[in-house]
Amino acid sequence: MLKEKTDIWKKMPRNTLVELVAADAFFDAELMPLSLQGFLEKHEKLNLPQYYGMVLTLGTSWQPLALSIATLKPQKALLLCTESTLPLISNLEKFLNKNGKNEIQIEYAIVSRSDVDSIYTQMAEHYKLWQDKGKICVDITGGTKAMASGAAMMAAVLGLDIYYVESKYLPLYRRPEPGSEYLKKIENPQKYIRSYVK
Repeated sequence: MLKEKTDIWKKMPRNTLVELVAADAFFDAELMPLSLQGFLEKHEKLNLPQYYGMVLTLGTSWQPLALSIATLKPQKALLLCTESTLPLISNLEKFLNKNGKNEIQIEYAIVSRSDVDSIYTQMAEHYKLWQDKGKICVDITGGTKAMASGAAMMAAVLGLDIYYVESKYLPLYRRPEPGSEYLKKIENPQKYIRSYVK
């Protein structure tokens, strides 16, 4: 089913703005639910930790973040976004609600796309609120380089688990190959540093 619908999506015309919007809508409505199903099946036997809170950097694509949130199932998720990406949060929430993940509380904070101080501030404030309630993780899949690297550095300092969604990107279609997405964990470098730093 996923392959058949992917083939349909790839053959859709993209010569005008209307056609591009239609292809993107088809991806979200027809391919994303199937991608989510496959994504959850890939990770269901991995015995992933239970998280109370999750911080995610949001770029121009909400789709990989939806896969990550639905798989890790935090009680609360904080989306760090910019003014321009704020409208995408409603798309993400609608998708999660439609696919039975509406028990996850979504929050957001508007941050600078290039100044990491706002990232550090939001993460520190939420760490203070959440640290006594359970484990916290960070997803750095989306956002600008400054946003993702700032969130990763803050997570490393706080000792939080760091994830990102790996996929095979299709430049022609401006989307990942449906079904190629996989959740990857970045190991904290502390154990390696001890071997080299005296």
